Amino acid sequence: MQKENAGLNEVQRNPGSEIEFCSLASLKDRLPRQTTAVIADRRVHALYGKFFEEFPLIQVPAGEPAKSYSELLNLYKALAEMEADRSWTLLALGGGSTSDLAGFAAHTWMRGVRLLVAPTTLLAMTDASLGGKNGIDLEGYKNLVGSFHFPEIIYCDIDTLYSLDAGQFSSGMAEVIKHAVLQGESTFAFLESLAEKGRESSPANFPAGIDRADMLRMVRESQAVKLNIVARDPKEQNERRLLNLGHTFGHAIEKVTGALHGHSVAVGMVIACDYAVKNALMDANTADRIKQLLAAFDLPTNLEALGYRGGRKALSDAIRLDKKRGGPRMNFVVPRKIGLVEIHSVDIEILTNFIEKEVS
Repeated sequence: MQKENAGLNEVQRNPGSEIEFCSLASLKDRLPRQTTAVIADRRVHALYGKFFEEFPLIQVPAGEPAKSYSELLNLYKALAEMEADRSWTLLALGGGSTSDLAGFAAHTWMRGVRLLVAPTTLLAMTDASLGGKNGIDLEGYKNLVGSFHFPEIIYCDIDTLYSLDAGQFSSGMAEVIKHAVLQGESTFAFLESLAEKGRESSPANFPAGIDRADMLRMVRESQAVKLNIVARDPKEQNERRLLNLGHTFGHAIEKVTGALHGHSVAVGMVIACDYAVKNALMDANTADRIKQLLAAFDLPTNLEALGYRGGRKALSDAIRLDKKRGGPRMNFVVPRKIGLVEIHSVDIEILTNFIEKEVS
């Protein structure tokens, strides 16, 4: 468990990686400039490229379009043109899509090179950059091709989170809230208190309305939840599957609607709660409490809020190709209460029927 009040420059241990809280500006004097390829999208590079002007740069698309075979091929070609050999390092600068692409490339380029990650979004800092998973999408289906390749160091600069727009910040909050549901009452209640502070000032103040100490605590506690689970189950054989709470429905929603990952997962968590309530696995008050916390951080809680007006058949078709499927059944994460989440083997037809007939 990470120490809640640890200093900003303390190096923390992550299975396969270290986590270090530091400024991005400090990295330019700590990394080999000629053999560290910085991988970033144009927006991130415009914000933080000044710290890496002397480093080889590979630009990628922003968001999910980066996680494609065509972009992976472009990255390989760029590395070849740079004459990058096994002594090189890849530094993923940006969000989770960039670290997914860079991680997969680092795993496969010359059978594996060093990987560093500097996450600049809340989603990446608390989830995507942790745990060593890397993924490439296939025809819109998320992460069907992937690998485990842990970054050696994850550099977290809390100040980057204040440059996020409201949509990107709330998208990251979906994973933070998911971790709180997994962890228990203390972590969940802390997030409720942050939401209350936001309501007292102005909902528009997220993320600016969260002071730096609270932001640091939130990130550290969220990281700790995932890292403790990954330490016990690094290759997702059992317990790590709990981290997929909200993702069975969420990935299907993301594919069909094109919504942000966190927004899709938020709706997926609400649907998972509805499923649990309908099957007498969760009480309605707990489900409502989770829904209210999501809404307090400006996250959508139903398909209509995402602007989706299409039929449910497309969603059920997407669920059938989810990578968590095992034959006719799915490892489906069922929330029971705050701090109690279970993995159930559920017939896929039950889940597809639920989203087609029960979800409003």
